[in-house]
Amino acid sequence: MFFGGVFEATILTNQTQAVTLKRMSLGTVLGIGAYTVQMDAQFSDALFDSLTFNAAGPFGAIALNSSLAFNPSTLSFLSWQTSAALQVLDIAFTDVFYVTSPQSDSYNQLSASATVGGIAFQGAFKVGVCPLCFWETSFCGTWTWFECNAGMSLCAQFSDVGFEGITAGMSGLVLFEDVFGIQATLNVSISYTLDAKTLTPTLQFRPNWFICPDVEILAEVTPGPAMMSFAALSIYGMRGECDFDNGVTFSFAESFDAAKNGSVTGKSDYFERLGVSGPLSSCCGSSGSFEFDVYFQDPAIAPSQTLFTMSLLTASFDIQLTENFGFAFTGEYPMASSDWQFEFTFRVFW
Repeated sequence: MFFGGVFEATILTNQTQAVTLKRMSLGTVLGIGAYTVQMDAQFSDALFDSLTFNAAGPFGAIALNSSLAFNPSTLSFLSWQTSAALQVLDIAFTDVFYVTSPQSDSYNQLSASATVGGIAFQGAFKVGVCPLCFWETSFCGTWTWFECNAGMSLCAQFSDVGFEGITAGMSGLVLFEDVFGIQATLNVSISYTLDAKTLTPTLQFRPNWFICPDVEILAEVTPGPAMMSFAALSIYGMRGECDFDNGVTFSFAESFDAAKNGSVTGKSDYFERLGVSGPLSSCCGSSGSFEFDVYFQDPAIAPSQTLFTMSLLTASFDIQLTENFGFAFTGEYPMASSDWQFEFTFRVFW
């Protein structure tokens, strides 16, 4: 038998608000053998807006999990979800029953998965319960093309109006292992729907550089007018990481196409990112961490009088100071405006 919990409070400060209590949470868990009962209370914007009770444990060969959520501030029901998992021979079944408000969003979903002859099959069947009606179903398979060590997938979707589409994918197909120290791999996704057929090929180049061996050069192939034809090859970005013996990692990302900024740097407004992350000494077996990133903007829109168009600084760290107390920080400082904000999170464990 065990009993534990955590209390967490997050304080926000920014240019317009000195100090604001953003959110608080209280969670407790009681475990007896293989059974657990958990309670979570969430407070945000000074409102007690979520209270969740959860119970989990085995019932014979069936693994059960049930959660009931309320909004105490409005005395309203939020949701009830119950799931059951069962293994029959080599087939894993999972059933999820979900009730929420409005009732028309409630559903029941039955899923099954199994591996036969090296192919992993997954199927899902989803119905609405208020009223009882068919919503959607899908059938998927994934396997490895061992001759080329590439991942393959095929998935078909159907809805209450009929066939929705079929998607086939291939990932990690090695085009060449070492050409001037560069490895190239190809990912391809083909999607067929009632309205369109879409081919999305993506190339990844990995130079074997001595200083930073984990580097990706991102490229894509523009499909031609005919199916399975190609019109052009474009390189739209580069990203990589350099790991050091002390656990610190230096990372970088560079986008060559403004439309691809989000997928390369993680933020659509910035074309370049430089970052450093690593571990922090922390108490009681907990692994602390820190991360610091600098983002750069297009010189045409970057703030004036900043070094190399540096436009955004972000930082975060998480550390457990004692057995019963932890602390975390996240912050953003945009140089193009005064809309900076810092968050401080305090945790108490027992």
